[in-house]
Amino acid sequence: MTARSNKKPQKNRNTFVKRIKPFVIGLYAVVIMGIGVGLFSMLDEPVVRSPEIPATENKIDEDVLAVVAELGDEGAVTVPVSGLDQLVPERKTPSWEKNAVTLAEVTGPEVAIVIDDLGLSREATDRLERMPGPYTLAYLPYAEDLPAQTGKVRQAGHELMVHLPMEPKGVAADPGTNALLLDLPEAEFERRIKWNLQQFDGFVGINNHMGSRLTEAAGPMVRVMMHLKADGYLFLDSLTSANSVGLSAAKATGVPTVSRDIFLDNIQRVEDIWEQLAKVERIARKRGYGIAIGHPYSVTLDVLAEWRETLAAKGITLVPISQIIKEKLERDHRLALLDEELAGD
Repeated sequence: MTARSNKKPQKNRNTFVKRIKPFVIGLYAVVIMGIGVGLFSMLDEPVVRSPEIPATENKIDEDVLAVVAELGDEGAVTVPVSGLDQLVPERKTPSWEKNAVTLAEVTGPEVAIVIDDLGLSREATDRLERMPGPYTLAYLPYAEDLPAQTGKVRQAGHELMVHLPMEPKGVAADPGTNALLLDLPEAEFERRIKWNLQQFDGFVGINNHMGSRLTEAAGPMVRVMMHLKADGYLFLDSLTSANSVGLSAAKATGVPTVSRDIFLDNIQRVEDIWEQLAKVERIARKRGYGIAIGHPYSVTLDVLAEWRETLAAKGITLVPISQIIKEKLERDHRLALLDEELAGD
């Protein structure tokens, strides 16, 4: 990842870095919870720094140091949320926009269906290639033959995400190769983020695979978001934990984000999946959009194939996740302009 920042004066920089380095590590261990929270507080478990990797060799750390330098020593302990989104400038055309599936203008309720855990079954990929969409397909980065698998479903009109493995709470659950874990040395954590984002092209962003433990830790989640911001990707919080700070970390760093509303197939029975689809339809009618996550089980794909045929009569549109993000950003922008106008009156 290449993160760009405004160059800062180099005078006494090395001394400054050494002086505040312990505080900067603490900056990554912030808690970003609650609506309207203005400041980050410290986590009990800071991200462990690999001793052989100096802070100045990590571009993310340099960007943080630059902001801390402007805020002063006191700012090293508590940094305003509004400062983090300036650490890495957005790309002129973010990758999520460039790779998005484009639709004609949509009116009425919208539903995005995300299919997780893809890549391990080529049969599931082949079937989804034949299914009319657009579905949002989240591929595990450690699966084999990913460029071929993802290329053909994208060509078929589906949208792609990286289903990024993160540490769960259950000790028996294995998130997979190169998963993001809390006790990793900092350099290895960074290497794994980059590796996971380099296994195939054409995706709009990530959602978490497992991650009930890691998504509760603000420091590691801020690190993930810094990469997404620099590379221009979005974040869908799978909400595998009710205490996830994923949305807050994304918002604080300026990463476009939403969270799922329901899981479709925790119970793999036809009637239960239909019931969950009816639930996401109700959410969409009430709020304007709904987001459901399913898995490539045969029963799930069977039900989705039938459900897809009912949407036109219901006035509901199946959309990719990027469509919901795009419209959400547009709404937020309009509200911000309205607030400015009201403040000026």
